[in-house]
Amino acid sequence: MELSLVSAKASPRAAAAAASSSPLLPSATRSRPRGRRFRCVAAASKGEEVFGGRKELTGVQPLVEALPPAGRAVLELAVVAAAAAGGYTLGTRYGGTRTTAVAGAAVLGAATLAGAAAVNSVVPEVAAVGLHNYVAGSDDPTALEASEVAAITSKYGVSTQDAAFKSELCDLYASFVYSVLPPGHEALKGTEVEAIKKFKKALGLDDVDAANMHMAIGRRLYRERLDAFQKLIFVSNLVFGDASDFILPWKHLFGITDYQIDIAMRENAKILYALELKSIGRGLDIGTLIEVRRVQLAYKLFDEVAADMFKEHAKKLVQENISSALSILKSNTSAGNIPTEVISEVNSILAFNKLLTVLSKFPQGDRFARGLGPISLAGDFDHDKMVGDLKILYAAYTTEVLSDGRLDDEKLGPLNELRNIFGLGKREAEAIIEGVMSDVKSQVPA
Repeated sequence: MELSLVSAKASPRAAAAAASSSPLLPSATRSRPRGRRFRCVAAASKGEEVFGGRKELTGVQPLVEALPPAGRAVLELAVVAAAAAGGYTLGTRYGGTRTTAVAGAAVLGAATLAGAAAVNSVVPEVAAVGLHNYVAGSDDPTALEASEVAAITSKYGVSTQDAAFKSELCDLYASFVYSVLPPGHEALKGTEVEAIKKFKKALGLDDVDAANMHMAIGRRLYRERLDAFQKLIFVSNLVFGDASDFILPWKHLFGITDYQIDIAMRENAKILYALELKSIGRGLDIGTLIEVRRVQLAYKLFDEVAADMFKEHAKKLVQENISSALSILKSNTSAGNIPTEVISEVNSILAFNKLLTVLSKFPQGDRFARGLGPISLAGDFDHDKMVGDLKILYAAYTTEVLSDGRLDDEKLGPLNELRNIFGLGKREAEAIIEGVMSDVKSQVPA
């Protein structure tokens, strides 16, 4: 199929005109047959909820449905032969000569052949109804396989390129794509792209025909649900990959800019990437780091954005440890004793930070999620509010580390690391250490 992009100015009126006349898009009657309405439901819903109820056969369609391809061919030959014989008999009876008999046979035979051909032309329509009813009757449309569609084309002896059958394929695909887009302000779940790719492959639609359906859906969403339109842009661009630049003319048809497309891609990618980051805990499994990197690339999220998001995720994990430690520390009523749970929380922070640092220098670190490296809470917008509590926790840990009254390099290392994590100044930390040492020495008997 020739791919032709329309040329339209970036204005609502031009976009609307382009959308209605673009050779890339099917006409309204082709893309959305009469009575078809897109249904916004979950992709895992039953077929009828997505594609509508069963369709009924009309006219000669039930007869065509009842016959296999070979049976239709035999019937056609039999009907034509019978009609020709009847025409020969009539020609002989009323014309009296062999010439008129042959002419009569030819006329009736040709007329009946034309009728038989007309009946045969209904077959793709019958096959389309069969396909619709099969898919609509499925408990899980996402489970559709290419072999099932092939079985239907084989049953009726049709091609997926037959106009009526292809129209149904496109219609089913459009309904499915529309159904997997979350309603309202709900975020994408991350399963939409693969579900659409699988369904598209099962139907056997090529990229251009499928892209036409995405554009048809876009025309509706652009008018009704702008947030869903942004999700459609994101999902569609991932479904078609590099080809999306050529077969998804968002700018030409809707008058939007590259910047608006970039926003749609970035914001939806960030939402899904944030979900993926939840799989990362303090243990930092290497396999998970590699998978998170793969997902980031699949969502086309820039490295800088991904790195910032990872760092924020790591900080939240540290802040959870800090909150837990402070809660225990402040509820402790035993003067002079630091609860072991507090020390455990701080040690967890230090171990996590060390692992982040080591992995950031790993020889094959380019395969890992972006953003690995030591943590620092310094510069966070609420750091000034937290600094008092951070000093309390730092002092508590220092008290435990220096409980024997000796300060050496082995102890100073983790104390300096914790200072950097908490974002405390060097002089602040030194003052706390000196205070703790003074208290410890004062408790030692003279």
